[in-house]
Amino acid sequence: MKYIKNGIFASLFMICTTALANEAIFESAKEHLNLDSRYIQIEYNTNIVEDFCPKQSVGCYTSADRGRIIVRDDLSKTHHDVVIFGLYTDYIQHSNTGLIDSSLTCDLKVNYLKTESQNNLANLYSGQCDAIYRNKVLVMN
Repeated sequence: MKYIKNGIFASLFMICTTALANEAIFESAKEHLNLDSRYIQIEYNTNIVEDFCPKQSVGCYTSADRGRIIVRDDLSKTHHDVVIFGLYTDYIQHSNTGLIDSSLTCDLKVNYLKTESQNNLANLYSGQCDAIYRNKVLVMN
């Protein structure tokens, strides 16, 4: 019985800690965008992500039910915060303008990583942004 109580306590502690961290990431996303929105919780559920989100994604934002963010529950610690930040920026953009600028989200994730002093990860994301978005602009021009 003691182990069950300790397990329940540890689980509750982890959930509360994650929720507080996510709220701080949400506030950072609002600051980076200079926009305001109501806070929404992150749903951690790999099964829903696999059924609902685009293939190969670790999570997604949908405007259903006044905004919903779903993320895999096995998301790596290394990428957790920047993925959550990106999904929050998508949500905030959409709730304010009805649109999502994916290129802006990508650039904001790089800026967020730099402000968090995660320069190696920022360089990785910057390279991905360049490969995905800037090459498309060059081809379209």
